[in-house]
Amino acid sequence: MKLSPQAKTALDKVVNATRAYKVAKEGFELELQRELDEKLSSYVSDRNMAVVLADKAGVPRTQIGRAMGTTNYRTVQEILEIASDSIPMTESADKNWWVAEVENGYQLTINELGAGAVSGTATVRLVDGELEFIDGDPFVVPQVYRNNISTEIVLAIS
Repeated sequence: MKLSPQAKTALDKVVNATRAYKVAKEGFELELQRELDEKLSSYVSDRNMAVVLADKAGVPRTQIGRAMGTTNYRTVQEILEIASDSIPMTESADKNWWVAEVENGYQLTINELGAGAVSGTATVRLVDGELEFIDGDPFVVPQVYRNNISTEIVLAIS
């Protein structure tokens, strides 16, 4: 069917508008995906750190996966592989504490430490050679000092 010049021009506008729409949509989707990834990155890091700490504390990987809402056994393994490359971690010889560098300081985790077998995780930083609590479980830092392991942890951090 032969189109009039006016119809051909109108059809060309439809084609051009559709192309512009597709290009804009792809651009916006990429931009939104980057923004989403950026906003979720700290949550992903926190989740990965929690998985590593649970694994180091001896939690069976199947239970870690269930806690994450997955039954795919590879999910935990993949997170551990990714996290081991990106999270520099120091642990005690008897594995009752771990420390890892995080964005705003160090994440200190204790596992069944001292009287009462206290376990918990806190974000700390070093101030004049002392551990300063930032966030998390407020009982972690006092328990570290009560059990005389603060020097060992400070050395691991510095």
